[in-house]
Amino acid sequence: MTVVSDTGPLIALAKLEALHLLRDLYREVITGPAVYTEAVTAGMAMNAADATALQVAYQQGMLIVHTPSSVSTSYPDFLHVGEAESIQIAVELEAEWLLMDDLDARRFAQRNLTAAKLSTGIKGTLGVIVTAAHAQEITPNQAIDLVQALKGRPDVWLSPALCEVVIKTLQRLL
Repeated sequence: MTVVSDTGPLIALAKLEALHLLRDLYREVITGPAVYTEAVTAGMAMNAADATALQVAYQQGMLIVHTPSSVSTSYPDFLHVGEAESIQIAVELEAEWLLMDDLDARRFAQRNLTAAKLSTGIKGTLGVIVTAAHAQEITPNQAIDLVQALKGRPDVWLSPALCEVVIKTLQRLL
């Protein structure tokens, strides 16, 4: 299974000490060089603990850097370089999944994936957590705890309202 990730889900899961979910669900995840730079290089410069965890995941081969053959310069201004690279890699590798949190980036990615006639699914951090609960990699209560932890973090940019919807969904699994 080919899974490509943008920076957001990686950082969020690393902050929760839950990167193992990616390994458990997908074995390995592909990122672009800009994602590595943003998540590891910039994070290490800020002494961020999550950057260290991500660096270890790259060293262990759970996260793999793949340079896209080209990144179009015609992407809209709202996309960051990592998002643009992630979309391009997902198209090039015909990925089964693209992990991305930003809603505008996800909409743009969906249009590009559809135009390329790909059925790549798109989900973010919350989707990974729900998938892990459905796959019984974690219990519904553990998933709820992770979402609650995300909801309370000022350094993770996920909608508290969306977190509440996901918590209610996970409660139905109990």
